[in-house]
Amino acid sequence: MRIELKPYNTSSRSEAEEIFAVIQEYYERSPFPPTVDKIMQGGVKYFRAMRDGKQVGISGYVMKTPNLAETVKTTVFKEFQGQGLGKEISLAIEDECRRIGIKKVMTTIYYFNHAMIGIKLKQGYTIEGYHPDHEAPGFHEYSLGKALK
Repeated sequence: MRIELKPYNTSSRSEAEEIFAVIQEYYERSPFPPTVDKIMQGGVKYFRAMRDGKQVGISGYVMKTPNLAETVKTTVFKEFQGQGLGKEISLAIEDECRRIGIKKVMTTIYYFNHAMIGIKLKQGYTIEGYHPDHEAPGFHEYSLGKALK
């Protein structure tokens, strides 16, 4: 069964706290995670990734221009890892961006996240840049992009 994306209501404190908890758990190495208040300010459109009625992860996007979105925080929950869901969630967020008229998606991925880099390259993304010490010393990132058809 395909992944279904269900939007979070980020103006709800409890839903923003839920997103914050996921980010804290899965991105503990991130030097600057968003706060609950920052999540509630909007900017990022977050989604629950659902399969067979169960939440298996999250993903989101940020509008950069009317034609460009950056996908963010594509995450598969630990109990569902190893089932190919990273690929499925990544495709679902691309479909959502395509649905709203986005022509290109981009993402930044920490250099140590080999699984997601591999997923994106197999999905037709190209590496567009390497950013040493991007968020903090030792936090190197790749930027990848893909034109949507």
